Amino acid sequence: MKPIRWLVHGGAAACCAGCLCCASAQAQEDSTLQLYGSIDVSVARFSGVRQHSRDPDAPPVATSLTGMGAGGVTGSRLGLRGSSALLPGLRLDFKAETGFCGVGLNQLDSGGDPYCSGGGFMQRESWLGLSGSLGSLRMGRQVTLVNQHLGQGDAFDNAYLGQVGNLSLVGNNRIGADMGRASQALSWISPEAGGFGLQAQYSPHARGARAWNDPDDARDPAALLVGAQYRVGAWRLGADWARWQHARAVSGPSLGDTYQLWTAHAGLSLGALDLFLHGEQGSADGANGDQSVLNLGLRLPLGQGKLMASVGRYADSMAPRPTRLQTSHATQYALGYSHALSPRTQLYLSAAHIVNEGATPARLGTDLAVGAAGDVVHGIIGHNSNGVALGLSHSF
Repeated sequence: MKPIRWLVHGGAAACCAGCLCCASAQAQEDSTLQLYGSIDVSVARFSGVRQHSRDPDAPPVATSLTGMGAGGVTGSRLGLRGSSALLPGLRLDFKAETGFCGVGLNQLDSGGDPYCSGGGFMQRESWLGLSGSLGSLRMGRQVTLVNQHLGQGDAFDNAYLGQVGNLSLVGNNRIGADMGRASQALSWISPEAGGFGLQAQYSPHARGARAWNDPDDARDPAALLVGAQYRVGAWRLGADWARWQHARAVSGPSLGDTYQLWTAHAGLSLGALDLFLHGEQGSADGANGDQSVLNLGLRLPLGQGKLMASVGRYADSMAPRPTRLQTSHATQYALGYSHALSPRTQLYLSAAHIVNEGATPARLGTDLAVGAAGDVVHGIIGHNSNGVALGLSHSF
């Protein structure tokens, strides 16, 4: 009888073990977890940029910088993302991503951010969400819609030294609206139907690129964003609207002026040739005038890579009321080439030139500068800005 009892008990144990293995396998099938990231290192040179001074009242001095940068295409980053099934048709999604300095803390003008990108540890993005038949709902610190969609109308994918971000009102406008990221954000992304999709974001206390409190913050820097995308045939179209109540004022010493931004982008594939168009218009409460951007570009295959070119125009006539100013302009010319060494590795060369108008009694002038994802430099009013970078980028 003992052997029989052993067989019965052993069979039950084996059955239980088998059930546990099946349950574990099922759980693994219903859940995903991915470690991902990228590292980007380049040798870059910038000229016509502002030299840092220990004296905040010192006049700006133009200088040139040469060195290694981390972010000629994409800011170096490391992250975790995954999803898990909760109920039939409902999943839990999450993402936590941090930036890091690919060449050390002394990379070209990292802006004082010890993580070189994102505003803090795991603050490039850090959100939890649910997805199902009605779309995706995400909660946490996120990239804004206007920032997500910058690359869709840009031949450079809002990367390299030719990025449209050098001109964009999302982050580089004079008032510093800083709409690249939003803390405490709630986002909804609709399912795509017939090539059409909608997105919406709201934050009751947005912090932009910063992940910490600042004594200069507005009492309630809320942000509301709405976007729409449409794909039909060879066309890709999209538009976004953002209303951002931010700390940095346009009209005098009071904090919390509201800034509104409209963006639109289009892409057209003509066989091997891709054409791109990106436009922006921004205005602020308490200010006369407005700001705008128009950027045109093209991209075509060349060997194992792609050739990119664009020209863009920035215009700014914004001034605190009752002041009225003439429009100041900046024009960017950009050229780049990316060579695919593998599906995840690319060798790239990019260059850009920005012409800034000088200040006069009737206009402010412009001070935009050539930069990239991890190489942030600052311009001087009326000085031309130049940049060239040769680099290697790898994603994993």
